[in-house]
Amino acid sequence: MSFAWAPLEEYLAATKSTLVRRFDFTLLRRNNFTMWPEGAETVIRESDRLFYRQKIDPGVAAYTTGVQLIGPRRPSTVIFEDMRGGRKDEKYVEFITLDWRNKRVAKVSTDPKATTNYFEAHGNSLPFEVSPAFFRPNVILKYKTDKEKYTVGERDITCRAAWHLKAFDVNEAGQVFAYIRYLRDLPHAEQLHWQAHNEAPKAGISARAIASDFEGEFTTFKAPLQEVLSIVRSWQDAGVPWWTLREDRLLEHVSTPLTTSRDEWADAFMDLAKLVVEGFVVTAIRAKLDELGITYEQNEQSIALLERLINAEAESTEKQSLAGLRTVQLIRTKAKGHASGREVEALVHGVLAQHESFTNHFKHVCATLALDLQTIAGALARRQS
Repeated sequence: MSFAWAPLEEYLAATKSTLVRRFDFTLLRRNNFTMWPEGAETVIRESDRLFYRQKIDPGVAAYTTGVQLIGPRRPSTVIFEDMRGGRKDEKYVEFITLDWRNKRVAKVSTDPKATTNYFEAHGNSLPFEVSPAFFRPNVILKYKTDKEKYTVGERDITCRAAWHLKAFDVNEAGQVFAYIRYLRDLPHAEQLHWQAHNEAPKAGISARAIASDFEGEFTTFKAPLQEVLSIVRSWQDAGVPWWTLREDRLLEHVSTPLTTSRDEWADAFMDLAKLVVEGFVVTAIRAKLDELGITYEQNEQSIALLERLINAEAESTEKQSLAGLRTVQLIRTKAKGHASGREVEALVHGVLAQHESFTNHFKHVCATLALDLQTIAGALARRQS
């Protein structure tokens, strides 16, 4: 069964409903398959709206079964306005765009009459409405600095109860890009904001966007930050005693820095520290160490205590450091704390010398942090009473 998206979205908004998509995929080599192996399934939560169970017998069989929750892509106020006759101002903006249909870089208007789609392209040479426009990464700063009003996701931006921009991404040249089709849905004032940061493309769109937006592939790739968020969400869902979500909005506040702004980079680590480091429950970790007979100093806090836990069985030459957690806390303390200007300058110089950009550095730390969190969860799981 299939539906046209536009009327389905109107129905979901009008009835305040969510579509539940159930999926179940099974693959097996029948000549080798006898029964499913023993052991628990892997439970994966991609986001609050996509979760599934999975079991894999390498080379023999595998299944994935789960649920996807699908709601309106736009705020209900925008949907209802369109149902009543569309945008009131009917003002549109031109963007320097990669018109890949006509193999050129040209200015393209967000006016629906200036573009076409796959189904209506016969007999005209108009650019496709999914032509991308490219922007300096600073275009995002406006939304990141007002976390109460805006939510910046991995590939979307939402202004509460007002508008929603979907499918933006970042290319290899560090440019933000968005499709004309979705820029059109922004209020005129927001379109002008994006226009002020518009520039010619320095590279194409990202491989992730090609796979998901054009080839229709289900991508399993997760950005490093998304790996971290997925882990702490699983801890929250499981109700583990040694970590807690201090504030619901923290999951929405953390985002990858995209610009050369030192403040954006420092704010990203501040948000990450509030979410992950401050989430550890020191009393519960100490109780676990006491239960296992592992000694510690009374002034030691969560990171040092967790390092004692994961190293309890290791030889002295194999001691592990939770490098990701320590880096997050270090930058939070120095870049947003009371470190001297000279210390901060030295820290920033070292980061840029090694990673070339704040974006690369943040992704590197998040990848290390995700490994730290997996190590912690594994150590605690092995030592369950």
